[in-house]
Amino acid sequence: MNETRELSSEVVKSKEVIGVSVKNKAGENLGEIYEIILDKHKGYARYVVLSFGGFLGIGDKLFALPWEVISYNPEEECFILNIDKEKLKNAPGFDKNNWPNMADQTWGKNIYNYYGIRPYWE
Repeated sequence: MNETRELSSEVVKSKEVIGVSVKNKAGENLGEIYEIILDKHKGYARYVVLSFGGFLGIGDKLFALPWEVISYNPEEECFILNIDKEKLKNAPGFDKNNWPNMADQTWGKNIYNYYGIRPYWE
């Protein structure tokens, strides 16, 4: 296979990720990617923000997820988050008009711990 073609399936522009649906392993729709939060000093995608719930964008709750907890499913062209809807409903979230300080490592550690991932900065 053409190396350029292989690379193009592994890298993507952020605008091609925002709006992509997210499902769990049971195939239930959990929402869609709302935003990607980058650590501009270390060059990491620190969080992917999931929009979940609500109707037609109204009443959605946002969740910051460590990038490590999602994976891409090329057959379904969606991301997979391996948690059930109830765990997501109880996850620490926020609304579109009240974002947390995502640079706060204490806040970030709580998010990473909730999903069972060790923060990359430790």
